[in-house]
Amino acid sequence: MVSLQDAEESMTRRGKIVENLIASEKPELINLFLTYQNEAIAARKFLDDSLIELDSGAEILEVGGGILALAVQLASEGFKVTTVEPVGEGFSDISWIMETYSSIAEHENIDFVVRKESIENCFFDGKFKFIFSINVMEHLGSPYEVITQLSSSLTLSGKHRFFCPNYDFPYEPHFAKWIWSRRNGSFFLNISKVSHSMDLYRSLNFITVKKLRNSTKKTNIEVTLNKNALFDLLSRASKDSSLRDRHKGITFISDFINKSGLIYLSKFIPTFLQPVMDVTITLKDRK
Repeated sequence: MVSLQDAEESMTRRGKIVENLIASEKPELINLFLTYQNEAIAARKFLDDSLIELDSGAEILEVGGGILALAVQLASEGFKVTTVEPVGEGFSDISWIMETYSSIAEHENIDFVVRKESIENCFFDGKFKFIFSINVMEHLGSPYEVITQLSSSLTLSGKHRFFCPNYDFPYEPHFAKWIWSRRNGSFFLNISKVSHSMDLYRSLNFITVKKLRNSTKKTNIEVTLNKNALFDLLSRASKDSSLRDRHKGITFISDFINKSGLIYLSKFIPTFLQPVMDVTITLKDRK
């Protein structure tokens, strides 16, 4: 198992190569790249406790490969990685960056599989020991159906872990907007509050913990929510300048909670009221 420090160093090294290429050939993409790169490294940290449970060579499925930085890293660590990235609405600018990471992987003899199609249309011959996605579920047309679909691609002892917003909390993180209207059982950002990135806006489904639980009641899926999801996010916010810059609307709240020591009280907030969800899906009849 590669240490987290070594993984971060490898991702940073490749990131510098890509950043230099973008600066010289596609400077208009630099800010986009830096955001995705920061999130990819944060995702590797987030997933570390799940990855250490896996054997070398374990089959992994990533839903939403983004710029492919994380897929390349995980494949370099010996995992058999399949990543799904259709480059949907609101994300078309990442294609050039994806190709650059693919070239780096080829240069380093790192093998992985990229499926450039929507996860709804993906079918897999084998089973995966681990499936994950970071900030993807809120962009799917039918997230609850996809969760059920993906469970059929798990091994009996496998896990599907995903992290995304919970729209039973009145904040829209992509547009950094507080929202107070509700629609179909979710806090819903009205189009009048959006002045840019309409494709991104149209991709949002306003997923909630309550709807997730209801959708899996009569299935063989077991849903476990991390009670410390908000605590972990607040802890990250105190150190991650990129995250703070993107969410200035809640930075002052995070700072107050961290500095006052109230951060530990966030562990007692019910998961359905937290602004984010960290979900692990397993099969009830697993052996």
